[in-house]
Amino acid sequence: MATIKDIPLLITSPTSSSERRITPTWTISQLKSKLEPITGIAPSAQRLILRLPDQNSETPIVADDEDVAQIGNWPLAAYAELKVLPTHPSVALLTTDTSSVPKTEMPISTYESLHGTVLDFKKSHQIGRFDPAADEKNRQKVARLQKDVEDRGIKEGSRCHLTSQPTRRGTIRYLGPIPSLPGLEGAPWAGVELDEPFGKNDGSITTPTTPAPTPSPTPTPDPTKEGEEKAAGEGG
Repeated sequence: MATIKDIPLLITSPTSSSERRITPTWTISQLKSKLEPITGIAPSAQRLILRLPDQNSETPIVADDEDVAQIGNWPLAAYAELKVLPTHPSVALLTTDTSSVPKTEMPISTYESLHGTVLDFKKSHQIGRFDPAADEKNRQKVARLQKDVEDRGIKEGSRCHLTSQPTRRGTIRYLGPIPSLPGLEGAPWAGVELDEPFGKNDGSITTPTTPAPTPSPTPTPDPTKEGEEKAAGEGG
């Protein structure tokens, strides 16, 4: 008897997104129990929707007896999207809304005056921005990053994929510094327009002070068998 192979699916929920391998012989109840630690939604409150790659139509995964019905009865395909939604909007708020949680905030000036803190340790040992040579070291890091971009031939229009989600491929629409973002000043960033309608923007940038909401770090391309370039970067 042939062994049924696991199928990689993209599991999405209001608070998470990850790739997981699914066994077609699992029942719906088994699948939901495995999805709970991933999505934070209890099995009894989960609503499952399947969307195949390159298709806009969606198929609900429901059955009269979820303890018996196997998910292999649905048209699973590699890298299809399995949406895990709460049956009621209030369920999602349990894990995402922290506005009602009491908080205590310490003024920065108070924290800076305390002894025995991480900040105090960095100051006394001249670590990070407290290192007298920090500015020169940062300039050298930026220069190395820029040279790496040039040496690898990365440019706007290059094809790439995201390291966190290798199936997400796209085109670099912006490559350069974004002063408004934290990190090394002058370091190159890449904005990626994905082939599929995912992400929050098209990866472009209007001015150096108006970054795309989800730019990606500098990609590192290497040839693919299709002759394109793929990049190691985040965002979309």
